[in-house]
Amino acid sequence: MIGHRTRYSLAQLLEQQDPPLVAVLFGKHGARVSLHHGQMLYDILNIVRGLGDRPVLDVLAEVVATAGDLRSRINPKYRFDERMHDLTQCLALDGYTIEDKRLIQTDPSIADVPPIDDDLIQALQNCGAARKADIVQKINDSAQAFRTSPPDYNASLVNARVALETLASDIALDIASPGQPSFDPTKWGDVLRYLRESGEISVEEEHGLAGVFRFLSPGAHRPVGIPEVQMARLGRSFALNMCWFLLQNHLHTRPSSLAP
Repeated sequence: MIGHRTRYSLAQLLEQQDPPLVAVLFGKHGARVSLHHGQMLYDILNIVRGLGDRPVLDVLAEVVATAGDLRSRINPKYRFDERMHDLTQCLALDGYTIEDKRLIQTDPSIADVPPIDDDLIQALQNCGAARKADIVQKINDSAQAFRTSPPDYNASLVNARVALETLASDIALDIASPGQPSFDPTKWGDVLRYLRESGEISVEEEHGLAGVFRFLSPGAHRPVGIPEVQMARLGRSFALNMCWFLLQNHLHTRPSSLAP
């Protein structure tokens, strides 16, 4: 599925084009189009936010296939290039890559699954975690580092790891007995041990969380025959899915905990 970030990026790219071209592009794929002078960006954004994944993918596929034509209409060219780079990286975060002017799905499992960023950020915003704003910021910082030109994949993974570490520590503090917690919230291994000993996670889950954390550590995710962009997306997805697991598991086992 196509996430909010990619839809916004698509709107920013198409806002550079003449309104008739944009109207024809969306109309070609079944969208109702209403563009007004002076607010074209907002009009396009409303269109892409209201479209289902299939028509959005169709529009994206045509944009990718005709990027040369779209670029020829823009001066200076760097304006198009920068926006196209951002869209390409947003698509990569959603599990899509561009090859030979075609939009390719790199992970078949994502077809009917909402992007983890959207669901996780919404769940965090609705919970009562002490540092939820910091965690959401780190998730967004991770995406921003992924999308910079050139991309900073190491920073993307580091920010994702910090988000995971902070959420795990907040959950451990939430279940700790009043007074001094019997663990060091600044040490990942100690936080995991406490979560396991408190019955929050199993031994197997502890090992899984520890493994993901090691994978996200600098130097541990060197690509071997896999493009760096895909390795970075894989590591980031691991981290955010573990955040989702920790949060949902905690809310399920302790319904009153982290209540907003």
